Amino acid sequence: MDAAATPVGITDRGFTLADGIFDTLLVIDGQPLLTEAHLTRLQDHARQVRIPLALSVADLRKAALTLIQKNGYTKGRYALRTTLTRGPAPRGLLPPEPPTPTLLMTIQPAPAPDTIPPIHAFTAGSTRRNEHSPLSRIKSLQYGDNLLALMEARDKGGNEAVLLNTAGHAACATAGNIFIREGGKLITPPLKDGVLNGIVRETLLRQTETREESLTVKRIQQAEAIYITSSLSGVRGLSSFDGRALPGAEDPFLKEMITSLPQKDAA
Repeated sequence: MDAAATPVGITDRGFTLADGIFDTLLVIDGQPLLTEAHLTRLQDHARQVRIPLALSVADLRKAALTLIQKNGYTKGRYALRTTLTRGPAPRGLLPPEPPTPTLLMTIQPAPAPDTIPPIHAFTAGSTRRNEHSPLSRIKSLQYGDNLLALMEARDKGGNEAVLLNTAGHAACATAGNIFIREGGKLITPPLKDGVLNGIVRETLLRQTETREESLTVKRIQQAEAIYITSSLSGVRGLSSFDGRALPGAEDPFLKEMITSLPQKDAA
């Protein structure tokens, strides 16, 4: 259907309370990537926030393929997003029992990695990631902290921010996971530090010799290289962090990380 005709009501809890979750996966030439991992995680997060999702992974994948084909998106790169909310409800914090969930799947063009500007990141001071909250490990609609951190980075002349948790350890970027190279080795923060287990992060942990360790700001600032991973852009090297120049796209290790990622769906 046309986006303007999408029937999501003004009482939907996704709109009024950010009561929902989402997933975004990459589509290349009509083929969604890592579909099984993305849609299984969506189901898992739905269970954790107690939103019933009756559709199976196979059902969701079929819907995704239909959406791709109906739009004729068989060439190029696209972002396919699935949003699940608890649905419409009267006023009040407690949800209705049973809820009537809203599921919305959309697709839009995604930029090629080589067209995205270099990443200049800063440590966020305006907000901290609460590693004690279950939502820190769920792809929730509640992205207010990320937004504030990104606007702070923009005010400093940057275009990305690294969020720290309440203990002062790095958790993530505003829209991706963090990796650093230290002594020639890859390191990424552990899930207990308030980290969302991103699909690309999980893939790199399987395919490369990456250690999980808590990272202070000082360690990140002194790293040989810093990377941000996400499903849409894969792996990207930072060009600067807190004003210090970094290898960025010229990092010789970057290509090796990128080739560790699948280029087609195994599902």
